[in-house]
Amino acid sequence: MTGIALLGAGRIGQVHAKAIAQAGATLVSVFDVMPQAAKAFGDKSGATVCASAEAAIHHPGVEGVLVATSTDTHVDLILAAAEAGKAVMCEKPIAPSLAEARRCINALGDKADRVFIGFNRRFDPGHAKVNAAVHNGDIGALEQLTVTSRDPYPPPLEYIPVSGGLFRDMMIHDFDIARWMLGEEIVKLSAEGTVAVDPEIGKLDDVDTAIVSMVSESGKQIVIINSRRAVYGYDQRIEAFGAKGMLISDNPSDTSVKWFGPDRFAAPDAYATFFMDRYTVSYRREIEAFVHMIQTGGKAPVTAKDGFMASYLAEAATLSNKWGRSIELDVTGLPTWSARTS
Repeated sequence: MTGIALLGAGRIGQVHAKAIAQAGATLVSVFDVMPQAAKAFGDKSGATVCASAEAAIHHPGVEGVLVATSTDTHVDLILAAAEAGKAVMCEKPIAPSLAEARRCINALGDKADRVFIGFNRRFDPGHAKVNAAVHNGDIGALEQLTVTSRDPYPPPLEYIPVSGGLFRDMMIHDFDIARWMLGEEIVKLSAEGTVAVDPEIGKLDDVDTAIVSMVSESGKQIVIINSRRAVYGYDQRIEAFGAKGMLISDNPSDTSVKWFGPDRFAAPDAYATFFMDRYTVSYRREIEAFVHMIQTGGKAPVTAKDGFMASYLAEAATLSNKWGRSIELDVTGLPTWSARTS
């Protein structure tokens, strides 16, 4: 059985623990800065509760380390686990700032390919199928990509100041999706953010509604749409338009039923209103990919370098919105690699 150490026993840690069991791996050790949370987790899972992250990483039988702690701890824990020779998976984002992300990449060196960043949306069945079809040439040359991501409601106000802002926190998923779909880098970006949902978010120096337009190296056009409010549930869609047609990964509902009648034309099943419900399958498939990576000794399907590039685009979007102008991105000198998932 593949042994995994879990750092962080909070909400997302519990999601990962369930998926670890489903993937046929074993949760060996757990650490959390809140000892009572770690103990409750250990009592339920049977994992050994450790007094420090280092103890959990070095516990006998641990082959992989899953980092699900606060963002400001990510870099140090990634480096500690990698230095110990473990395969690593870390929740997004890789770091709270671009400077910290760069420090992580530079310190990892060749080990960056064995660090798996948890951009779980790549593992959504619909998104993955569109990606495969795009790279298979099913719609010819990709010309335009639209990524829509709207949350049902804003996060608690106390979360806003520590989140890094909408572009670094929420839209970072979509920057990763865009690179994954394109298979090439972005060279121009323009961001426009506003406060349309809650004035209190604006008072905290953030936006809750944003659009980013981008251009890739070969001239492909990309639009990302974000909102902190969608009254009908999680709105997570991808539209890929090409020379020979279009592909859409739409919002899933409980069933495929649609109602046709004299006064109704609708899909009556509600969309998910919680991200763990919307992405239940993708979280499981993500952990399965991590376990496979550990067992085979292969490269992470979403590497630390991909995490760095998502942070790079998020920083550029934040500055573009602040400065009120588009930004030309210099990708020369940055590490280049394929953004595709095998």
